[in-house]
Amino acid sequence: MLTIILAVTAAMLAWFGIFYGIPGKHWGWATLGSLAAFLAVVVPISFIIRKKLEKIFTAVQQAILSSQEQLRRKVLALQSKMQSGPKLQAQIEKEQEDSIREALKILDQVQPLYKWNFLARRQTNTVKGQMLFQIKDFAAAEELLAKAFVLDPMTLAMQMSLMYKNGRLKELEKAFHTGVGRFKDEQGTILYALYSWVLVAENRINDAVAVLAEGKKKCENPILAQNWDHLANGRQRRFSNAGFGDSWYSLHLENMPMPKAKAQMPFGGKVSRSGFR
Repeated sequence: MLTIILAVTAAMLAWFGIFYGIPGKHWGWATLGSLAAFLAVVVPISFIIRKKLEKIFTAVQQAILSSQEQLRRKVLALQSKMQSGPKLQAQIEKEQEDSIREALKILDQVQPLYKWNFLARRQTNTVKGQMLFQIKDFAAAEELLAKAFVLDPMTLAMQMSLMYKNGRLKELEKAFHTGVGRFKDEQGTILYALYSWVLVAENRINDAVAVLAEGKKKCENPILAQNWDHLANGRQRRFSNAGFGDSWYSLHLENMPMPKAKAQMPFGGKVSRSGFR
């Protein structure tokens, strides 16, 4: 990394310059001078690079939010025309993928900064991995998320989802225990929800009951408590994480049900049971 190389070089020059340049060979002054020179290089360069990174990541976020809002308005317009079903779902997913692919191109601007900040590559891997996971490019997402910063439970949940899809259940179990130890209280809710779902899918009901018992105690989440009650009382078919909404469906372990189009009468009138208002 060029920043460290330049900073160390400046520090060494300062140390030797002070130590041999001042009569008496002052070790203390030479050390303080080298530290000051090191910081004089690192601080301003790090500040500039951080601002550039923030600008790029903000541009990506704004591009995604803008495309999502446009897509949301389009979906509402189509639903108002009684259009729904698999065809609409496929169209939505295609347009979402196209918009994210475009946003990913913005991240190419980070590459020249890799040589200045050793964290820039990993930050970019995290963002790219999350975006690729969102559009179900799981192979590319897995490669990047393996080198990502896991600073929030959703990033870990994405990794766990990929582990399940690839049959790496032992690794998934280890990631779960590590995650709930790191993300305390309600932060770990999605991890308990995901792992209990996996256990149910693997027909390990007793294990799922134990996990949910711990989860409902630590997270105090009503959905975890309800799922525990269902499993503990033999109502396995009623187990559901649908109540978590986008947080759950964004992990792509289950498909989100398409909302049904509502019939409306002209001028805002509503269709009653008899067909008239």
